[in-house]
Amino acid sequence: MYMLIAKQKIRSYLSIQGPRSIYVYSLLIGVLSGIGAYGFNLMLSLAEGFSFHRLVGYETGLPKGDVHFSFSFPLTSFNYLWVFFLPVLGGLISGWIIYRFCPEAAGGGTDALIRAFHFNEGKIPKQLPFFKAVATMITLGSGGSGGKEGPTAHIGAGFGSLLGELLGVGARARRTLLLAGTAGGLGAIFRAPLGGAITAVEMVYKEDIESDSLVPCILSSVSAYLTFTSLAGSGSVFSVEDYTLRDYRHIPFYVCLGLFSFAFGFIFVRFYHWIRERFQNWNIPNYLKPAVGGVFVGSIALIFPEILGSGFGFLQKFITGEEIKSYHFGLSGPVFFLLIALMKILSTSFTVASGGSAGLLGPSFFIGGMLGGFVSSLAQILFPELGILIFPFILVGMGSFFAGVARAPIAGMIMVCDMIGSYNLLPPLMIVSVIAAILSNKMSIYKHQVQNRFFSPSHHWDMNQDIMDRITIDKHFSEFRKFAMIQASTPLTELHTKAPGIQASDFIVVEGEKETYLGIVSLRKARIQPEDEAYLVHLITCSEICEEVPALKAKDTLGKGLRLMLQYDVDKLAMVDEDNRCLGYLRYLDFFNAYQEEIRLYSRKSSEN
Repeated sequence: MYMLIAKQKIRSYLSIQGPRSIYVYSLLIGVLSGIGAYGFNLMLSLAEGFSFHRLVGYETGLPKGDVHFSFSFPLTSFNYLWVFFLPVLGGLISGWIIYRFCPEAAGGGTDALIRAFHFNEGKIPKQLPFFKAVATMITLGSGGSGGKEGPTAHIGAGFGSLLGELLGVGARARRTLLLAGTAGGLGAIFRAPLGGAITAVEMVYKEDIESDSLVPCILSSVSAYLTFTSLAGSGSVFSVEDYTLRDYRHIPFYVCLGLFSFAFGFIFVRFYHWIRERFQNWNIPNYLKPAVGGVFVGSIALIFPEILGSGFGFLQKFITGEEIKSYHFGLSGPVFFLLIALMKILSTSFTVASGGSAGLLGPSFFIGGMLGGFVSSLAQILFPELGILIFPFILVGMGSFFAGVARAPIAGMIMVCDMIGSYNLLPPLMIVSVIAAILSNKMSIYKHQVQNRFFSPSHHWDMNQDIMDRITIDKHFSEFRKFAMIQASTPLTELHTKAPGIQASDFIVVEGEKETYLGIVSLRKARIQPEDEAYLVHLITCSEICEEVPALKAKDTLGKGLRLMLQYDVDKLAMVDEDNRCLGYLRYLDFFNAYQEEIRLYSRKSSEN
């Protein structure tokens, strides 16, 4: 008994009692996310080093921020057999792990977190972060084309969701902790303290941000960043020389980059979802599908090994100005950049959309970087006198492409600035990201993104009136109650006598056989004192004291009805046809039930999609 009381007291002390509690727990989640991201990155780097150096014989390179995770394996000669079969083997192993232990670990990961936020009250399975990390490690370590942000975001989100469950918090607080963990994972793995936070609150909507969670996400992302860098060394992901846009003649080329980002983003989103649907509808065991995707990835890598892994090491080489040509054909310049961008779209789609486990954010940066290289290298050829450099366009392309396919223009800008440790490129990033985001207003790589908070089940309660204004009465009602309908000639005293049996206080007043609607009598407002009842038996009828409350028609909305109820202080409203004939009435409870049914229907359809 005493132990139970003690546990209850401890839980009450640790419970979330306001914003300050959320802030404290966000810091804790950030620290755990940073540690988790470090452990994952360490193991992944070890797997990639062994696979690419010892087996494949291809040097992928490392970005500056991953120097700490460099492992020296002897580089063998290029092995075509391993290049082809390694992605297949990795897909087979990761597919078996995913569909044997945790099917939720399939895919990019970020979309699953968005779905959990909107449609599952911020809950994710306890085992998901672990199996997501293992499956992604195998996928990327075997040459799959994807990003490593998926598992790190899941690790952080898993801490947040688990903490919310242990504390017994409500859905709103648990969603905030989920996003805080997501921000921590992103902020750590990309060394982006602000970018991780902005991405977490912006990625859940197409045209909005989850502003309620912004401060917790910032606290979590910063603490995760500090934890991660204290273990792996300080500095940004990429090493970049100082650059500032001073020649405004370069701006038209950045505008062209925004247009290219939209065009290739459209191709990427459509192709990715098309491949995903084909694999989902393919009648073979699910655990074999990532291996089939690996066949396509291995086939592409035989010709273009540059698409293996996340590609960040490849980006670093371009950013530092290395002269790079295609591994097999000696291609360089615009053709090379464009081909690599297209091949990365294909390989990423077959890796992730087939049911494998890897992130989509990393490949989006890579594809955008290649598009930036294409535009700038082509401009160098056509306009050599302008002195255009390639690396600024690569970095701006990274942000603009992600801004378009993820519908996250602010996140794309800030994330790239954090990843290079400088905000000098912010002006061109703003131009290009906004162009890509505006043109991409009808597409998203994340299927469970909703338009804004008005369409999210997580905000249905605080967006009550907006939801009600979209629901017409005829969608939920075809028949109406008539118990509390009375004739206009009914004496008020008789109504007082009948009211307890009907259990109503407000009555719909109608006239004649056609039951023409007149108004509403409210006994709460027209009370008769017992001493006056004998004198008023036949003196006052309901028609004389009824209030002219507007009636509703089938095409009116629940929102209109709710406003009328509040305005006239009644608990029911009459439903009439075009001839003002009363069909019955709707109570406040009917409005509430229709609203709840609409939410359940929308949530079920959205989660099924």
